[in-house]
Amino acid sequence: MNIASKKRNLIFVVIMAVLLLGQLALLFYYGNQKAGFHEDELYTFYSTNKTAGLFVNDRQWAQQEELRNDFVVLPGEQFRYNVVKQMQSWDVHPPIYYYIFHTACSLFPDVFSKWLGISVNMIAFVGSFLLLAYGAYMAAGEQHGKMLAFLSCLGWGFSSAVISGVMFIRMYQWLTLFILLCMDLHLRAMKKQDFRILSFYLPLGITVFLGFLTQYYYIIFHFFLGAGFCLLLLKNKKMKELLAYFITCAAGLGLAICYYPSSLAHIFRGYRGTEAVSEFSNASNTFERLRFFYGLFDDFVMNGTLSIWLLLICIGLVTRGYLKKRGKVKGSLLNASAGLMLFAALGYFFTIAKTALLLGETSNRYQLPVYGILIFLILYVTWKLADGMIGNYRIMAGALALVFVLIDGLALKNDRVFFLYTEEKEIMEFVKEHAEEPVVVFYNEASADHVWWLSDELIQYPKVYFASQGNRELIKDETITNSRRLLVYVADYENQEECLKGILRVNENLKSYQVVGEKKLWTLYEFS
Repeated sequence: MNIASKKRNLIFVVIMAVLLLGQLALLFYYGNQKAGFHEDELYTFYSTNKTAGLFVNDRQWAQQEELRNDFVVLPGEQFRYNVVKQMQSWDVHPPIYYYIFHTACSLFPDVFSKWLGISVNMIAFVGSFLLLAYGAYMAAGEQHGKMLAFLSCLGWGFSSAVISGVMFIRMYQWLTLFILLCMDLHLRAMKKQDFRILSFYLPLGITVFLGFLTQYYYIIFHFFLGAGFCLLLLKNKKMKELLAYFITCAAGLGLAICYYPSSLAHIFRGYRGTEAVSEFSNASNTFERLRFFYGLFDDFVMNGTLSIWLLLICIGLVTRGYLKKRGKVKGSLLNASAGLMLFAALGYFFTIAKTALLLGETSNRYQLPVYGILIFLILYVTWKLADGMIGNYRIMAGALALVFVLIDGLALKNDRVFFLYTEEKEIMEFVKEHAEEPVVVFYNEASADHVWWLSDELIQYPKVYFASQGNRELIKDETITNSRRLLVYVADYENQEECLKGILRVNENLKSYQVVGEKKLWTLYEFS
């Protein structure tokens, strides 16, 4: 490598480092804005760090420690991975992400903080950034690989969907990392024709093991990527490599199942697995589901420009086909690497679109792992189509960079980042200001298991009084009957008004009540 090449490589590394640091700074900014939690995020804390479960008892006080201890690692209880594994086996999730999160919580015992979850996701973000850059570089080739790696990471890391994924304290950013790692291993092996044990088969087996035990959707991406990869091996008559590949993938998956036998029950008998199979087999919903997830990618990654991109690509393909017939264009548009990425990404996108939960904007999490690949493919095809028309690649790169800066910038300006729950900032400030006041939580039969949705608020109070709405007896506790001010949470239920009036009947000091805030199925009232 000559001095000029070394200099260009150094400049590229510096530019990518600056880009990554800028994106991390933006993640810290949005992390600071995060004021509340999705119920699944609270479940992450709870299911990672506790075994007994959160129980509520009618007409009884619960101390702050009882509530808070359900969501933190207590001193002396760090690094209990066997407990984490057992907890997840009772639900429908594999354990690897929870091991990682439990490690972070164990390093900071007795701490409940959003930053534990965000920081874990930021580590995965950095890894995903590097893997996406490497994959884009390999797929695009030596000539323009660096430029497309930069553009892909630019469009991906600043997109509102990806930022939202980092803010969401669940396993999807780590799923993204393992999917991109899986992709890079296949691309490298194919590109370099390197099928050695230490450089390909061993890391591949480890990736299968970790990816499957992070989120079961990993296996969907690997299925399509592996199918395309095997076809290429067959085409090139690499039968020994094909056999070794099958053995490696089977070994990684088999070891994962042996380590975590609950995975089979989760997939084939768990409620999410059976729901997914049911939705996939229902052909009538295919168009509706594809339109829904197309809309999510369009809104939260491409900021409403996806149809324009696809239209321009179609025009470019028609033009290219015409020029190719006249002999003015040679070769194929997609190389083997890009074709493999396209097949795997679209296969994953279609399958997830058919099986994932439809939960509005939050369903972005399910397609998050392939968003970076899709951005690269859009850029790659656009670049290849425009390459013959625009002679100066620097002008083309600058134009594409500007377009994605505008796309991502406008999306961020329009508050497209979710999982922040900034609307809960005021109510949390109110809770902290009134933390010393007595608190009553009225729950009904349907909401008893969802009291923990209030956990980030309830752990602020020294103690909380739980009361069943089904118990029509008036509350007799002296702290409540003699209080001059009272905070009351009531589940959204038909006898809500009766519960509120019951408080006024047992406490003559209290004359009225008003709504302070609402959170999911709960309403907070202040009595005075």
